[in-house]
Amino acid sequence: MRHVFVCPMNDTIETAVLDIYGDNRIHGPVSFVPYTPQEPPLIPFVPAYFQDYNHQRAPLRDFLKEQTYGFKPRDYMLVLHDDATDLEAHALSELLIACGARETLMEYRAFLLSSEPRYIAVTGSKRAVTVTLVMAETEDTERIFLPISEASFDNTVEAIRELDPDGKLPVFRFGVPDHLATVGEMVNAAVLIRNFLKIL
Repeated sequence: MRHVFVCPMNDTIETAVLDIYGDNRIHGPVSFVPYTPQEPPLIPFVPAYFQDYNHQRAPLRDFLKEQTYGFKPRDYMLVLHDDATDLEAHALSELLIACGARETLMEYRAFLLSSEPRYIAVTGSKRAVTVTLVMAETEDTERIFLPISEASFDNTVEAIRELDPDGKLPVFRFGVPDHLATVGEMVNAAVLIRNFLKIL
């Protein structure tokens, strides 16, 4: 079955078409293609794909139609920013449904960075850096949101220590600003896909 992986970044949306076997294995290589809205962002801290929202559907639909080889219903795997509100998650889901999604499967990126049972996730968006304590054995999640203007290296490390005072947990990062490039282990989008498939 063909799925479409969708990972919104700051002002672009990373996409990949996946051919998935019945046992949730990917057939063939994975190629990522970014979608960039035609109009440059005008509002600070708001991703370009949310700006002039009503006009985003047609160009995104055309892009996805080209990438998925025709307008056919697909299941879309949507990876949300960890600071995404319920309204933003719904808006992205509705946008993808308008672009041909049969079903939108959603997960926050912090929970896709590793298959370790416990770890710290450091993820970024256009407006914040989110530090999350991920524990497989509990549904409760502890998070610290750092506004992007306050997400310095020291403040981020302090947030990690607050969630893991003993410093024993592995730290993984995804989509963070360049000045946090030495915080934890970098994770690429292919890892997010692999871990997303495990929960389907």
